[in-house]
Amino acid sequence: MNRAKIVVIAGAVAMIAACGQNQRTIKEKDNADTTSVAASNGAFPSASVPVEDIDPTPDQQARRTASEKICAAHGIPVYKNPRALFAMPEKEVSLRSKDEVVDRAIALCFMELKSEQPAKEVLDEFSRHYRVMEKLSDKETIFVTSQSPTSQEMMDANWRAEGAHVMLWALGYIDSLSYPSTPCNVAEDVHHIISTSEADFRNKAKLRSKKEILDQADLILRYEWACVDARLSNAPMPGDLISDVVMERHYALNWLIRYLNQDWDNVSTDS
Repeated sequence: MNRAKIVVIAGAVAMIAACGQNQRTIKEKDNADTTSVAASNGAFPSASVPVEDIDPTPDQQARRTASEKICAAHGIPVYKNPRALFAMPEKEVSLRSKDEVVDRAIALCFMELKSEQPAKEVLDEFSRHYRVMEKLSDKETIFVTSQSPTSQEMMDANWRAEGAHVMLWALGYIDSLSYPSTPCNVAEDVHHIISTSEADFRNKAKLRSKKEILDQADLILRYEWACVDARLSNAPMPGDLISDVVMERHYALNWLIRYLNQDWDNVSTDS
């Protein structure tokens, strides 16, 4: 693909992505009174029952203490059972490889783009330039090749931008994960990919440490519990959290730490 064409496609993608950010905000507002996807899928079936009963390792306890301080600063309630609700201990975690995370970032970016229904040329050029089809999961392949995806499938794909945001952070392209009270800036995130070639995007990526990723996995676990607890209590989201942003980040972070060693289509968010 020549440089002129890349510029045209990049401009189209960025414009579509900018629209997508507004769309995600509206969807969250429209779904404010519905049951959370996490709860309906069995994650945190009861916010009052311990998820586990364990003796935490020192790094698990330290991580929990740090996360709960952040929650307190935002007025977010925390889980009281001292022997439950921990991210995996560091010694048991093997992160996804840098190449796996790069592939996932590109795949999730394409999923969001597909959900915006751009011109076929835009999708086709992006797909060819970044070799998208070989990076998609089984369920993603079904979605992107479908001639008539459902509105729910389109919405789910649209929210995958939040997972892409996590991948870009894990690869060092984003300095920090912002507090999840607003959707990510899709146009800025997409720019990290479309402004360069796949090879350069991959080469410049630097996977964050296990500690950094586990710190975020523990924090998002507590945010998700608080969101589900609010849902079950018919209460407002604490700390202005957007539950869909929290859920998508939790899903992505659990994939990064290989929680239960599950593939992308089957990631659990019960811990």
